[in-house]
Amino acid sequence: MTRTLPFADETFDLIVNPVSNCYIKEVEPVFKECYRVLKRGGELIGGYDIGVGFAFDDQDELRFVLPFDPLCNPEHRQAAIANGWGYDFSHSIKEQIGGQLAAGFTLIDIYDDTNGYGKLEEYKIPTFIATRGRKA
Repeated sequence: MTRTLPFADETFDLIVNPVSNCYIKEVEPVFKECYRVLKRGGELIGGYDIGVGFAFDDQDELRFVLPFDPLCNPEHRQAAIANGWGYDFSHSIKEQIGGQLAAGFTLIDIYDDTNGYGKLEEYKIPTFIATRGRKA
């Protein structure tokens, strides 16, 4: 996801990107590459963690300042290692949706959902979004 895709321009009609952007530090290049390899009128359907859940620890206590970045923040790195989380990165709505718009996508639809457990679920606080964007 962090490299140029090995496909010619305007190759695909549809790209489905499940919640995976949390595994890379910079998301904007992903959207630019998706736009490049989609045909005109092609669509990107993506799921995204909007970052809210990264502010909380495993006991649902508000703990971490965002953005969550274990490469730059020693506290985040220590927690990720101690809890076996791996190196995940939070991304704001501006990065996720703004990145799609900046790449040239027209937003067709948007959905939100909770994480399904804990206090965030109890209070129905959305932690994920899914978008449908189209290349003009």
